[in-house]
Formats: sequence, structure tokens, C-alpha cells
Amino acid sequence: MASIRISSLTKTFRNTRRALDDVSLEFASGEMVALIGASGSGKSTLLRHISGLLVADGASEDCCIEVDGRPIQRGGRLVRDVRRLRASIGFVFQQFNLVGRLSVITNVLVGAAHRMPLWRTLLCRFTAEEKKLALDALTRVGIGEIAWQRASTLSGGQQQRAAIARALVQRARLILADEPIASLDPESSRRVMNTLAEINRRDGTTVIVSLHQVEIALVYCPRVIALKDGRVMYDGPAATLSSERLREIYGSDLDTMLAPENITTASPPAVPVLAPINLNAGVFAGNSA
Repeated sequence: MASIRISSLTKTFRNTRRALDDVSLEFASGEMVALIGASGSGKSTLLRHISGLLVADGASEDCCIEVDGRPIQRGGRLVRDVRRLRASIGFVFQQFNLVGRLSVITNVLVGAAHRMPLWRTLLCRFTAEEKKLALDALTRVGIGEIAWQRASTLSGGQQQRAAIARALVQRARLILADEPIASLDPESSRRVMNTLAEINRRDGTTVIVSLHQVEIALVYCPRVIALKDGRVMYDGPAATLSSERLREIYGSDLDTMLAPENITTASPPAVPVLAPINLNAGVFAGNSA
């Protein structure tokens, strides 16, 4: 589990575009939270700052990002022991980040590298106990039978579940998933989101997932944070996110995003499916957990 505190986070890229604008947020241990917003709203940038893959503007002296009470970065600088702190943070990328020529189980075992001597990591020398841990993780995400296949032979959904298994082997207390279903078909999307929800519920792992699909966010995540132009436009329960607020965030694109042909039917375990979305209603009805 991991709690997160973000204070006064501002990020400006070289083209002077402000990707994040004075963002302050807190996440409790064991939450499952969706980040939503149009492309370029700051979702991925926020996740990369939490993990220490990006640093805030140097002029942001008041900026601080903490995980479990320990700072990852302060005032635009990473702390010295950031690598050790990253060991508890699993990052699931949109493009999977697997090595195609290696077996699935070897890719998953990379998650244990921070607990291994460097020479064993470089030579891919793993103990029987480590291999069992990886096999158990792959079985848990539903792809244990393909552990010895080359990663390049897997479908997109299978590769994403392998990436999640890698975070399990890592023993991550926090999983950051950056649009993990953006390139997947509806059935693969459902399986990946079910896997993340099961890990959150069973292990108490904190999960923060950025999603382009609004309806998926409302189904799976009790809390939703909506970003627009680097600012937080909404932070609260999915069940009370109004259509008016969504229109403020997405504008006319909302109608296309929620068109029937673009909506994926999702039914995560132990999470009720939302009622049909009515853009004329003031508030969405659905999961209030």
C-alpha cells in the first residue's frame, strides 16, 4: 500500500507549454483512482512525476511529492535515494515495455532486479524461488500457460497483463498505469482492468490509472480526478461526476467519446456496472463505493 502527497506541482516544457499548473493532491493507501482528461491535459505527466521519471520546474521551491511519507522529489530535484524509493512503485506503460526477444517469464522476473545482485540480473540467472514467484504472478493475471513464450508472440492484452505481473513480482505497493488499455480491444481492456481492480481489492495496492475512456473510469474507479490544461477540474466520487462538468473538461468531444459504438461494456468483479449514461441528466448514477 502507498499513500501519496503532491504539493504545488508545476511543470513547463521547453515549448513554454505548462503541462501541470500548481497541482496539489493526496491519495490514501489502497485507493483505486482514475485520471481522466483530453489528450495533453497532464495525466501522463502527473504519473511520471509521482514515479520520479520527471522533475518539476526548478523554480517550484514549494513543490514536494511524497510516497509513504518519504519525498521522491523536492523543489524540482530528485532525492538521492530515489532509486530505492522507486522499488515500491510499479509503472505500467501504454506500450508494455517488454523485451520481445526474451521469454515472458524473463520479462516478468525483471521486476525482482532491485532485490538481486547486478551480475545475476545481467546474466538472467534466477533462482527457483524467483521463478516460482514469477509463475505465480503470471498465473494470477491469467497467462501462466504462456510463461515460456517469446514476449513478441503475445497479443497486446497479454503483454499488458505480463507488465502487471512484473509489478507483482516487484512487490509494488503503488501501481501507476498510464493509459494501459488505449491500444487494446474491448475484451482485452476488460481483462486488464479486472486484473488491476483485483490487485487493488485483494492486496490493498494503491492503483492510479490514467484513462481516455470516461465510461471505463466511472465503472472501475470509485474516485476520479479530471484534468484540463494541467489543472484539476474535478476530484471526487465517480458517482457524482456531473455531465456538465464533463462537458467543461471535454467540450464537444464528449458526445463522440460516449457514442454507443465507442462504449465498452465492462463488468469488473464485485463492482456494479453503471446505469446508462444520460448526457441530459445532472449527475451520473452508479458506483458509490
